[in-house]
Amino acid sequence: MDLRAHLEDLAQRLHLADGHGAKDLRNEVQRAIDEDHHDGLRERFSEAAVHFEISHPEISEALLRVADFLSASGL
Repeated sequence: MDLRAHLEDLAQRLHLADGHGAKDLRNEVQRAIDEDHHDGLRERFSEAAVHFEISHPEISEALLRVADFLSASGL
């Protein structure tokens, strides 16, 4: 799976979540897809994973998966 596929999966999962935080994060993910801009995303996704850990564990897992992918890719 490539980065774009990970980001699209994450965007889809965030679309199903309620709340302002999910919407803001979904906008960031969509911007990363559209503009291919990834600066600071690893840190942002790692922080957001903690926020969603209890309420949406599947989103938390997806966030950590993308953060790990970004780290492994050197982005």
